[in-house]
Amino acid sequence: MINPFEQTPAEKEEYVLDMLERGYSYPQIMKACHVSPNTISSIKKKFSGPSDCDASKNAGQISKETQALKLFKEGWKPVDVAIELDLQPDSVFQIQKKFYQLIGLDEFNQAYHQINGNLGPFLQIIDSMNRFGMNVEQILDAAKYGNALPHLQNQYLILSNRIRHLESYGYNLHSQLNLMANQIDDHKRSLEYYINECEQKRNGLLVLDYEVKNMQNFIQNFDNQEGYQRIKKESMEQTKSIIKNNHLLLSVTISSTLEAIRRYPYNQQLLYDLSASLPYSTSNQQIWMQSHTTHLLQLSEQVQTEIAEQITSLTMSNIRARNDVSETSQMK
Repeated sequence: MINPFEQTPAEKEEYVLDMLERGYSYPQIMKACHVSPNTISSIKKKFSGPSDCDASKNAGQISKETQALKLFKEGWKPVDVAIELDLQPDSVFQIQKKFYQLIGLDEFNQAYHQINGNLGPFLQIIDSMNRFGMNVEQILDAAKYGNALPHLQNQYLILSNRIRHLESYGYNLHSQLNLMANQIDDHKRSLEYYINECEQKRNGLLVLDYEVKNMQNFIQNFDNQEGYQRIKKESMEQTKSIIKNNHLLLSVTISSTLEAIRRYPYNQQLLYDLSASLPYSTSNQQIWMQSHTTHLLQLSEQVQTEIAEQITSLTMSNIRARNDVSETSQMK
């Protein structure tokens, strides 16, 4: 590249002619020598000789479209072609389109017009390819993935919500698991308690079974009339003995009365009414007894029943004890 301020016109002409002879295009010469296309054409006509003059004369007979195609082939820009041939911009663009079709760049021409000549983004893509060492296939993949970004973003949001839902669901399951573990511990303790209860009941059943066997053995002693009469006689003697024993009889009576009061809660209310009644007097006693006659009779029957049961129990116990002593003596 020459310095236009240091070169003389003659030197500049020589430099332009030298570049023309070496096959440089008009745009390259214009950039290197800082001259216009008209200046290059004038220098070329001045030093080309008679044949060039004839060519110049014939150039007037060539259509401007052909001249424009020739200039585009030499690398001229559309603006320079329009200035050189005095053509309208629309005509220049139409000729350039035909030029691209002729040299097999129709797809480039379509793309160029589709983007309205805005090559800036594509140049940025090329610059990125060079900086990151990417090839065309990688750029195409990036573009494909770029088109899928909205869908991927939507999928990301859906999956994020799903993850939060699953985390919440997992937290609830964990809480339920802890609750169930606590319930299992409670059931284990309850089971141990019921096992102990069953063991106690089993022991109770063994005791009852033992008593039943004793009763069966006792009943078997009534195998004949003589045995029954003997037991009856012994029962009567034991009963008379208990009745004659005032201390024992009094103990049985008191115990039976307390048991009758304990078994039947209404008797407790009856005693409370007795203790809360008016001050003791004959008339008050008669009034209270008349109002509680039915319940007093029931209490009397219950006390008699308890006395009979306890006397019977004492009698049978004494009889069994005597039989056990007798059997032991016989075994000896």
